[in-house]
Amino acid sequence: MKLRKISEITATLPFTEFDFMQKYRESFAVSELGRIHAQLPLKELAEKIRSHFPKTHPQGNTPMFPPEGEVALMFLKPYTGQSDDGLIEMLNGNIHMQMFCGVLIDPAKPIKNGKIVSAIRQRIAGVLDIRELQKILYGKWGGSLRNKDLCLTDATCYESHLRFPTDVKLLWECCEWLQSLIAKTCKALKERLPRNKYRDIDRARLTYAKHRKHSCI
Repeated sequence: MKLRKISEITATLPFTEFDFMQKYRESFAVSELGRIHAQLPLKELAEKIRSHFPKTHPQGNTPMFPPEGEVALMFLKPYTGQSDDGLIEMLNGNIHMQMFCGVLIDPAKPIKNGKIVSAIRQRIAGVLDIRELQKILYGKWGGSLRNKDLCLTDATCYESHLRFPTDVKLLWECCEWLQSLIAKTCKALKERLPRNKYRDIDRARLTYAKHRKHSCI
């Protein structure tokens, strides 16, 4: 796989009569991807992860994407609606997407590892502060926003541990909390745990949860 930044390869392309790269840049600027790219504060966002950006990979190779390209790749993911492997496959064959990420991919040596998308996503998620992200986006888009006091959130962005609060779940969480409180108190007082039916109820709850048709325990 051979990946080079556009800034590194443009000056060495042997085009004399026709500057194909210039034509690609012009077509990209008026394309939908180009218009989206112009409205994204990629440099400002990339500054937030630049200190965590790897200089080299464990194998000694340089990173495939620059910091701005990694952030741009995260925007391409929801834009295309593709899986990680599908996104990489589209990226290999679409020069506008490559320009969006600031790279050029050698057609003879395409990217074959779709896991690179999830690896970048996990690394960025660990260092990117959502409040700082909102400030940067608001600074870029503030003049175009109409209802600045309105906040909309996609349901897929909520915490993964949230779920429908059924009565059984809420009651069991109370039991778990009370049992942990008793254990901490006994440990602090150096006392033995009192005998109870916590384990029996836990087994009964698990049996109940596995049934498709729930009846009273």
